[in-house]
Amino acid sequence: MPADLRGLTTRMDPVPLHLVALAKESLAWRDTDAALARLVAQVDLAGVRGEDLPDLFTFTAGELTIEVEIAVAGQTAALTGQLVPPQPARIRVDHADGPTWVEADGLGRFSAAGIARGHLRLHCHPPQGGPVQTSWTLV
Repeated sequence: MPADLRGLTTRMDPVPLHLVALAKESLAWRDTDAALARLVAQVDLAGVRGEDLPDLFTFTAGELTIEVEIAVAGQTAALTGQLVPPQPARIRVDHADGPTWVEADGLGRFSAAGIARGHLRLHCHPPQGGPVQTSWTLV
């Protein structure tokens, strides 16, 4: 009888292949050398006066602060952010559709459009110091 039950869940309700692929890719997104930027502020402005306003997030790690505004439209989100102190950097946005790379300009400003809704995190590579990544955030 136990042999009959073995594998029942995988036969009756298998894990979708795209989820298996995403799970494997998520292991490649880990960076043990990156400092973890912790969430220090989150403001949900949605529903204020009946308008769909963006959510605001602030992350810090050491001297670096990452401020991000996330506007959701349908199944995607648009990010607009600022690094403080202002500096150029390469930024990777990890999300359900895979990583998206953007550049912060000399004033620390960056943006990314077409980001899949769900969990996301930012991985910042400033010119000085080591990489910094945020915790996963649900949008």
